[in-house]
Amino acid sequence: MNTWYDFWDQVPGQDFRVDFTPEVMNVTKPLQLPQLHRLSEALAADLHELARSHIAIGFILTLREKIDKQLDELEHCRHSRHKTNQVKRNIRILSSPFHRFHKELDEYRQQASWSTNFP
Repeated sequence: MNTWYDFWDQVPGQDFRVDFTPEVMNVTKPLQLPQLHRLSEALAADLHELARSHIAIGFILTLREKIDKQLDELEHCRHSRHKTNQVKRNIRILSSPFHRFHKELDEYRQQASWSTNFP
């Protein structure tokens, strides 16, 4: 997240809400874009495995809808710690078949925290 603020600190007009940003400006700290290919490959592999192991028609779509519903619920229950914890538990249970994705996500988070702490 620090790289996001470092990037926008270089853009004139952002701090003072001036409506003028020059057509050309020099940027000395580029915005680092995350490498998501390993995450997407892991998710695709997990989805492929789910499609093979769960032959019920619409299983993956139903699972997506259940996860999506829980994510929506998470946004609405931020005021209640108990409800938030319950929804997060439901999401963990629903997303448990995504072993490869969770492993890559953990590695991604470790790498992201390392890269933001050591520029």
